[in-house]
Amino acid sequence: MTFSRISCQQAAQLINDQECQLLDIRDKMSYLNGHPQGARHLDNDNFSQFLAAADKQAPTLVFCYHGNSSQQVAAVLAQQGFGQVYSVDGGAELWRQQFPDATVKGS
Repeated sequence: MTFSRISCQQAAQLINDQECQLLDIRDKMSYLNGHPQGARHLDNDNFSQFLAAADKQAPTLVFCYHGNSSQQVAAVLAQQGFGQVYSVDGGAELWRQQFPDATVKGS
């Protein structure tokens, strides 16, 4: 299993086309200050819980700050049996710039 890298535009299209799982792996404060709408904060504390409850067949998009760390997490998810895993290039920062209406604050 592998993952794919996609642009923010491709991510937005995928989100519009089907039900996706969005994950934000940045630190909690960065997440609270603004994350892609519908994204779940994922960290070491809740990773096992997410794996146990997640739909491994649903497209899963991973956001970090700029699209680097998300590649490592996407690779781990693919190894865990997730079928459609995407690392979003540009991360949450570029997403916020390109899609401010699809960025929310708080949990």
